[in-house]
Amino acid sequence: MRSVPVKKGQGGRARKPVKRAQSAGGVVFRRDGGAPRILLLKHSSGKWMLPKGTIEEGETPEAVALREVREETGISNVRVVADLGEERYYFFWRSEDTYYDKTVRYFLLEFLGGEEARPQAEEGFVTCEWVPLDDAIERIKYKETREVVRRAKERLVQPDLAASS
Repeated sequence: MRSVPVKKGQGGRARKPVKRAQSAGGVVFRRDGGAPRILLLKHSSGKWMLPKGTIEEGETPEAVALREVREETGISNVRVVADLGEERYYFFWRSEDTYYDKTVRYFLLEFLGGEEARPQAEEGFVTCEWVPLDDAIERIKYKETREVVRRAKERLVQPDLAASS
């Protein structure tokens, strides 16, 4: 575990721990009349986000992405289309008095139909919605996650991917 300097009282310096966190998630898409839409979750905090969760020991990022999509949206009828790479960000968790260095690996997942998306209330999600790509980029608060959706958009407009999905 790393530490970062944090100001303390009268100009002294203390060090707060930095924990590494590894997660994985999915950018789930479907086509409505040819135009791709992605599935976003709205949290009770008002933030729109992609499904994601912590990688547990022995799990692969791809397996975690599929599990988290299933748990957080109720959707399991998907296929992995592409690895969209990672986003990395830092945050402070007040209740633990700890800084986190978090990496999230995202996968582009095609929804194959036959299921209704439903938000996981236990995780604080209040709704989920199929959103046009550009609208999704506007709704998502965090720039790192918006960049992941931009990468998904680039993949979804490629002729070879469009023909296969």
